[in-house]
Amino acid sequence: MAARSLTLGPSYLATVRGAHALHRLIAEGKDDSPEADAIRDASDGPWEALSETERDRARWVAEDLYSIYEEPPALQQMTREAQSGLIGAYEAKNKGEWDKALALLREWRAYVDPALASYLRGLIWYDAGDRATAALFFQHAYKLDPNNFNYAAMFLSSLSSAEPDAALIEAEKILHDHRKVSPVIYVRAAEIKLMSARLLSDAEANRIFAQLEPVLKDAMYFAEHEPKKIDTTTVVMALGLLAFGYEFQGRWQDAVDHYTTALQLDPDNDGLLVARGMILYGSYNQAIKDLERAVQLDCPLIWPYAMLAHHALNTHLYEECIRLCEQALMKKGSAAVKSEILEWEAIAQAALEYSPGSIEHAFEQATRTDAANDRAKRNLKKVKGAPRKPPTGYFEVRTEAALRNSGNAERRYEMARA
Repeated sequence: MAARSLTLGPSYLATVRGAHALHRLIAEGKDDSPEADAIRDASDGPWEALSETERDRARWVAEDLYSIYEEPPALQQMTREAQSGLIGAYEAKNKGEWDKALALLREWRAYVDPALASYLRGLIWYDAGDRATAALFFQHAYKLDPNNFNYAAMFLSSLSSAEPDAALIEAEKILHDHRKVSPVIYVRAAEIKLMSARLLSDAEANRIFAQLEPVLKDAMYFAEHEPKKIDTTTVVMALGLLAFGYEFQGRWQDAVDHYTTALQLDPDNDGLLVARGMILYGSYNQAIKDLERAVQLDCPLIWPYAMLAHHALNTHLYEECIRLCEQALMKKGSAAVKSEILEWEAIAQAALEYSPGSIEHAFEQATRTDAANDRAKRNLKKVKGAPRKPPTGYFEVRTEAALRNSGNAERRYEMARA
């Protein structure tokens, strides 16, 4: 079970983001500037709202950021006591004891290479849920050790999550001459660029993908001819990005082929399984296998549960349909898709001869969830005159092809917004 992230309230975030801003000014030699004084003044209000635990945490964030500018302590020879303390930091991180992990790392920092110390701090903050703080430490680790591609990859990943605009600027710098860096770095830069492009017009997004396609194919060349220069995770990412781009171009077979190759390398990647399953839905039995495997992996996306609920309804597995609908409704999804899921649940209830009141209530929920769902409104009107067990086709249900098309469009948009 994954450790729980910290709950970061608005006052805490305002305080820590102020520390970040001061960090940037210090880097520019403006510690005593009017801008720095203004940031300190603006932090007074949020600081007063913090609990003692939050104040301690914010103090240590600032202290650790200041340490970036200090001469690191002389690297000490590892001792049994230091090794035990560092192991304790790893264990605390894995348990979600974030403050303890950082305190132990702080205590035994002199026994860790400075770049690794910043990287470990970044990992702790990344898993704790503060990606902006994590990005600063990953950036420092990469600055100290520019040959460590994992440091760069984590910097881009955390920055993309915390500050998308800043991440896009970094990505464009890398992509300007991508062959100067490792594919581990430029594939992540391509991901940032492609995801941001999907928020633009289709024509502009396709133009950007046309620029990124040869970059991603360069990574595939490394995978085939110089595999020691690229890790499996990066290869899978490049394949997934190519497939994602081909989807938007309507090159469905190319997309499926690339998802299939990626799944051969990472067979339990639930995102890839959902993508391929949704493209193939209604045409190939493999789609159901993909979606079922994604559900077994506890996929956080709404789509495998929704598509399988639709399949269960169409194959008259009504109890299974209701179970999957309930699971789907617990996932994050648009009002439109949740409204349709409520419809399917109502239709399955009618087939199982639930009370007319229960069926009507489910359709009413569908119409309330998405006021634009006219089909749900038409189905609701049919309830009053419905026989005790309505025949197949009595209620309106979208076809597999219609659900596949709209579902894939919404899934791709969600990916771009993530």
